[in-house]
Amino acid sequence: MKKAIIYVYSGTGNTKLVAELYKEFLTDYETIIHMVRMNRLDNPPREDSETEITLRRKGAKHAYFNVPDPNEYDLVGFGYPVHGFNAPSAMYNFIKLLPAVEKGKRTFILKSSGEGLTVNNYSSQKFLPVLKRKGYDVLCERHFVMPYNMIFRHTPEMVKNEYLYARAYAEYTCKQLMQADFKEKVRYCPLKYWFVPIVRILWIYARVQGPVMYADKKKCLKCGKCAKLCPLENIKIKNGLPKFGTNCVLCVACSFNCPTKAISIGLLNNWRVNGSYKIVETAADESIPTGYFGENLKGLHRWLYYKYYRRLDKVLGTDKS
Repeated sequence: MKKAIIYVYSGTGNTKLVAELYKEFLTDYETIIHMVRMNRLDNPPREDSETEITLRRKGAKHAYFNVPDPNEYDLVGFGYPVHGFNAPSAMYNFIKLLPAVEKGKRTFILKSSGEGLTVNNYSSQKFLPVLKRKGYDVLCERHFVMPYNMIFRHTPEMVKNEYLYARAYAEYTCKQLMQADFKEKVRYCPLKYWFVPIVRILWIYARVQGPVMYADKKKCLKCGKCAKLCPLENIKIKNGLPKFGTNCVLCVACSFNCPTKAISIGLLNNWRVNGSYKIVETAADESIPTGYFGENLKGLHRWLYYKYYRRLDKVLGTDKS
């Protein structure tokens, strides 16, 4: 049986959930999901096996350990959440360190964000040339709208409809990927969305912002959950309280999952969203109605979602207009 791998960077779990849908629908492949995580050089998780490699930048104090070698797989995927219209710096750094593969390696990209703005289509533009140079042939790039983990909390009705659409779109995409002759043009137009690289200043801001984050001593349970969840080992526990370093990418896994809402994320604290959406369970709740993203959308929500879902309706054949 053919093998597929999806390298996933995910903070609060939305992108991981989409990758799991791909794994479910890629029925022609034995698929594994590898979560992209960094560990300190003095704290590797375990020794590499023969088919796993360590990726490390020269002089860096962290490395990506136990990374499955992409050369061992017939189909390679990359998944990440969109941060400020860009891929997280952690995913870009990971891709730069990956080994080259035989030219023409079948590859795809999936990504998630909390809104459907078309500018998100260009979030991969910085690392697409890197993939091409290393031999990866990107067949398609898919953007999935999932519940916000910053800015504002999505309602159960939004969550259910987002997941149902994501599930249908993932199944549609996987059917295409399993066709030997499938390939479509991947969006890459820096001249059209010239401001996307400018917003990439958030990469620098995140590193500066990291040490400004803190946990409220009165609220913190000293459970250490934030440190365990951080995919970049940016949090150390000192005297029971988390201390944040400069390796942050603002994935907000720490504040989103804090059981007592103890963590402040600095200047963005007013945009903080806390607590799991229980997406799959919410989608299965028959008391929650469908059709949220239809003609009745108004104001900000119409701007953020209407065009995205109408395009998706046409792709999936669910357009009722």
